This record gives sequence, C-alpha cells and structure tokens, in this order.
Amino acid sequence: MFVKVSTQLNCTESELWEKIIKLDSLQFVAAPLLAFKAVDSNSQNSTWELGRDYPFKLYLFKYIPLGSHTIQLVKLDKNQNLILSHESGQLTPVWNHKIYFKELQSGVVSYTDEIEIGAGWLTPAIGIFAHLFYRHRQRRWKALLRK
Repeated sequence: MFVKVSTQLNCTESELWEKIIKLDSLQFVAAPLLAFKAVDSNSQNSTWELGRDYPFKLYLFKYIPLGSHTIQLVKLDKNQNLILSHESGQLTPVWNHKIYFKELQSGVVSYTDEIEIGAGWLTPAIGIFAHLFYRHRQRRWKALLRK
C-alpha cells in the first residue's frame, strides 16, 4: 500500500534542510502521537547520516509500546531535495518513506511524504493510521518552522 500526503510550508528549501536533517525534528513532528526512543548512542546523533541504522523503540502517545523500529537513510540528496529511508518494525516489516520538496516561490515550499507500507493483514489499518499521522506531522512541520 502507498500513502501520499502533501502540503505547503512557509519556508525556503535551505530552512527546511536545516531542520529536516536533525534527529530532534523527528521527535518534534511525531509528538505526541508517536515517540521514538533511541536504543543506542548511534541513534542519538544530532543529524541523520546516510547508510546508518537508527534503531528505536516506538511508543504510541509516549507510553504505549509498539515494539522496535529501525530507520536507515538510503538517500539524502540536497540537490534534488530528496530523502529516502527504508524502515521496518515489528508491526510494519516494510515502511519505506520518501520525502521530497520544491520551492514554489520565495518562502513557500511544496512538501510531500510518500510511504510504502507492507504489514500483511494489518496493512489497511496501518495505512489509515499513516495517512492521519503524516497529516499530523505536516502540521507539526509548520509549527516547527515558525519557531
């Protein structure tokens, strides 16, 4: 199943890059729906690095455990404004996330999340959650960029 969610953000491409490469930004945009707790010090670096595995414990509303979740960045292309991660977890063996964005005009960026989900018989329910979650994330991106 594929989920695609788009929005417009009031920022420049460089302002978005400055925020998007920070691991803290993931925590901010996911909260309070999901919390990613680092399993090891590798997952506590201040910025994402290409090719590294970032293992997390995933929590719903900060307290309800959802099991493990691993994020691996396979593409970080600042020239194309493209980020691709291959992710997996106990509930979702396949969670591949593509982020791309483009400045439409000065201070306005078109931003899109595309997610490929493979979770067996849970796929339809997780797909609905993913759509709601990424709408939430995009609202949180707007809030983070206002800071």
